[in-house]
Amino acid sequence: MGALQDLFRRHGPGYLARFGDAMPGHQKKVLHALMACRSPSNGSTCYHCEACDKPHVLARCCGNRHCPACQQHKGYAWLERQLKQQLPTPYFMLTFTVPESLRAFLRSNQRVGYAALFEASCESIKTLCANPKFSGADTPGFLGVLHTWGRQLQFHPHIHYLVPGGTFSSE
Repeated sequence: MGALQDLFRRHGPGYLARFGDAMPGHQKKVLHALMACRSPSNGSTCYHCEACDKPHVLARCCGNRHCPACQQHKGYAWLERQLKQQLPTPYFMLTFTVPESLRAFLRSNQRVGYAALFEASCESIKTLCANPKFSGADTPGFLGVLHTWGRQLQFHPHIHYLVPGGTFSSE
């Protein structure tokens, strides 16, 4: 069992008891899957090794796309595909953060709030790129990743954007 899963199993039930009513159903489902991953509650599979001629019983994984134990290989494969598409230019990281005064509202209205955060931040990048002072082009490329928690595990929604140091122009 990994350290992250141990953390979820140890503190997940208490977290759900305290905040479960305010959590969207899909987040509760993920938390339950992570707590059950590779545990007896998920069942087991028995393999017979031809090399050592012994049976091996392995706890079944959850297969949830958010689980670092189950989906790490998919994350690495995705990263390799992205690196192959990389343009020959320097890249920059931009971060857009939700002010603390709006975080309680956003936590209770995630679908609308995250959509608004993405919309506002994307439009800001497009506006900056269209400005002749920066690039003056009309087609910027960027990749955004939503993070909902900070390093100290506090609710801190923000988006990290990877922005190439060049743009395309239709002219």
